[in-house]
Amino acid sequence: MSTVDDPADLPSACGWTAGRPDSCSAESAVGERADSAATALVLPIRPRTTYVDGAPLFCLAGEAVLAWNYVGLVAHLDPRVPIYGLQASAEPRTIRDYATRCLAEIRRIAPHGPYQLLGWSAGGFVAHEVAVRLRAAGERVRVVVLATDPEAPAPAPLPADRIASLLGADGPAFDAAAEGAITTTSDDNAAAINAATAGTIDITGDDLDCLAGLSATAARMVSGHRPSWLLGDLTVCIPGREPGGTDRLDPGATVRRWRPYVEGAVTGFVLDATPDELTAPDVLPEIARILATAPPSARTTC
Repeated sequence: MSTVDDPADLPSACGWTAGRPDSCSAESAVGERADSAATALVLPIRPRTTYVDGAPLFCLAGEAVLAWNYVGLVAHLDPRVPIYGLQASAEPRTIRDYATRCLAEIRRIAPHGPYQLLGWSAGGFVAHEVAVRLRAAGERVRVVVLATDPEAPAPAPLPADRIASLLGADGPAFDAAAEGAITTTSDDNAAAINAATAGTIDITGDDLDCLAGLSATAARMVSGHRPSWLLGDLTVCIPGREPGGTDRLDPGATVRRWRPYVEGAVTGFVLDATPDELTAPDVLPEIARILATAPPSARTTC
């Protein structure tokens, strides 16, 4: 991992219960049929308790739709930090609408800061917009975005089989399907997810198709979006490799492209990963270390 402070210097999870007051929102990400907390707007990964009382971390899924890929942070973050996933909703059509919904849930769970926000791809733009509003209200907020670039092309939506892979559907048959050797249906992928998660999610093929539609909506939100002016600082995690695996020629360009939208410091961390790998299990320890560092405003930068 390398750090970019200035472009010139470039070198038990998921323990929700129905009776918990800060449990998941009643709204599901996949419509009325799915009442599982696993697909609701809020995924309590490590909910607040008497002993889990630090500044809560809210993880935004973006076009990944579901926030299950953030669950691995539990093993690497201070056990006092509550962790929540904010998942895609059927209602918003713009980044700012999406931020409005997320902000309402954040304020419901934690009426006052300090807060921590983490967002991947389209979710990074939502996290940035939520931070804009919280800071304008006088709250303390740490915001970290992953693979989020104001001038990059809009991200591609995730098809149902890719969402299934993120949710743990794997094995020889699934790998062969991903390579085009065989064809799987959404029902096949749903069955693989349910087997991989021991029925925790209880998802159907129709649910997967709906999630793929939500992913397309989230990806479209990025097209034409211009970030608001952010008071304070921003941390950007930059993939050091292109989607195909080759090294990026100028990862520090992402820092430069964020500067017009941020009042304070823009600190970039270049990770040895592709954009899709920034929430992979072997990269999450790096993300956790970045979250645990002092915010840029507390450090000397040059």
